[in-house]
Amino acid sequence: MRALNLFVILFLLIATSSSHGLKITTRLIHRDSRFSPLYNATATAADRAERSVQASLARHAYLAGHASLISSTTATSSDEDTVNIEAPLVPVIDHASFYVNFSIGDPPVPQLAIMDTGSSFTWVKCLPCTPCSSGSGAVAPFDPSLSKTYSARACTSQCRRCTTGGKVPSHCMYTLDYLGGDHSEGVYSTEQFTFRTSDDGIATVPDVQFGCCTNLTGTNPFHKILTGIFALGGIQKMSYGETPLVVKLGSVFSYCVGDVFDHSYPYNRLSIGAGDADLAGDSTPFRTNDLGHYFLRLQNISLGGEVLGIPSQVFANISDVQGILIDSGSELSFLYSAAYDVVKAEVQKRASSVLTEVWGRRGMELCYSGSVSKEGRGFPALGLHFADGAELVVESSGMFIPAGDGVFCLAVVRSESFNIVGMMAQQGYNVGYDLNESRVYFQDIDCQLLEG
Repeated sequence: MRALNLFVILFLLIATSSSHGLKITTRLIHRDSRFSPLYNATATAADRAERSVQASLARHAYLAGHASLISSTTATSSDEDTVNIEAPLVPVIDHASFYVNFSIGDPPVPQLAIMDTGSSFTWVKCLPCTPCSSGSGAVAPFDPSLSKTYSARACTSQCRRCTTGGKVPSHCMYTLDYLGGDHSEGVYSTEQFTFRTSDDGIATVPDVQFGCCTNLTGTNPFHKILTGIFALGGIQKMSYGETPLVVKLGSVFSYCVGDVFDHSYPYNRLSIGAGDADLAGDSTPFRTNDLGHYFLRLQNISLGGEVLGIPSQVFANISDVQGILIDSGSELSFLYSAAYDVVKAEVQKRASSVLTEVWGRRGMELCYSGSVSKEGRGFPALGLHFADGAELVVESSGMFIPAGDGVFCLAVVRSESFNIVGMMAQQGYNVGYDLNESRVYFQDIDCQLLEG
C-alpha cells in the first residue's frame, strides 16, 4: 500500500493547454523502483537481474514474432484493429520496465499503464472487467458509468464485432489476441485524459480515443496490478480514423531515464506535445514498420572511441524495415552474432588486464567479478553510431548489468534474429521522437536538469 501511496503522491505533485499546443510532462515509474506498486524491498540484485534478463528475452521474442508476422502478411497500419495480430502482451509475466501515471474521466480516476513504444493502441481496464484489479498495490480499474465525459463508439457497418446481450445501442468492439494465450477485449471509446504538468498545472486532453477493456485473460500477474497499455508507437492513423494521443498532441514526445538500477531516482519522465517534449542534441532518421515500431540505421559501433569496423549490413533485421529497433520495453540490448562477437572480443581485450572474467550467467555470456560502480567504473564507453552523425555513448553503468553475487555482466545479448537498442543503453539521455519529421534525438543530460 505504501508504494501505491507514493504513486498517487507523485501523480499529484508532478504531473501544462489545445490539442497541438498542450504541454504534458509526467513521471515514469520503473517497475522495480520504490515508487512502483510492484516494488519488492527484499529483492536482491540477483533477483532484479534475473527479472531484467528474462523480461528482455521475452520482449525480444515478442518483437521478433511481430516482425515475422509482418513479413508473412500484407497487413498495413490500417489493419491493426481489424486483424487479430498475435504477439505477447507485455509480453510475459510482469516484465514491463516503465509505467506512466495519468487519470481518466470526470471525475478523474488515477491509472498506471505500461509505456510501450512498440504499441500504437492505448487501452485501460474498465468495469465490469475480468479480471479486475486485486491484491496489494493494485490500481483500481476505470468505471465508465461514473464519468460525465465517457463515450462508447456506436456499432456501425465498419465494426468487425459489436457488443451483444440486448444492449441498446450496441457498441463497436476491439479484440487483441496475443502469443502465449493472452487476450484483451473491450469497446472502442472516447474519454478525457488528465495529466500533471512540469509547471505544476493540470492538463486535460478531451476526446482521447482508446480501448475500454472489460475482458483480459491469460496468466500474466500484470492483469491484477496495472491498468493497461500507454501506446507511443509510430502509427499516426488507426483503422477507423482514430488519432493516437501522441498524434493528437502534435506528434512529438520524449522520455528521459536515469540509472535503471537506481531505484530511488525520482526524475524519470515522459513529455508529450511540441511545447514540452525536448527535441535536442544530435538526431537521426527513423522508419516504422506496419505496427509502428521505430527503426534506426546503425552504421557502426565503437569502444573507447575506436570504431570496430562492423559491416553495416550486419545491422539489418529480418523485417521489411532495415535497421536496429529502439525500444522502451527491453532493458538489455541485442546484436546479431556477427556484431556481438566483435563487441565481445573487444571488451574482453580491454578488460583482460583490469577485470577478472567469470562464467556467464542468466543468459549473458560475458561476466566479470566485482561491481559496476567499482571495478567497472571508467571502463571505455560503448558508442552506437547512427546515420547523420547521431551517437549514443553508453557508459559503464549502462553497458554492464549487476548480476548479483559480486558479478556484473555485459548488458548486450547475442541474437540470431533481431537487433535492439534497449533502455540501459538509453539511460542518461533524453530521447526525443518527432513523428512529423521521422527523426529521433539524443540529448546527453541528467534528467533532473530538465525539471526547470
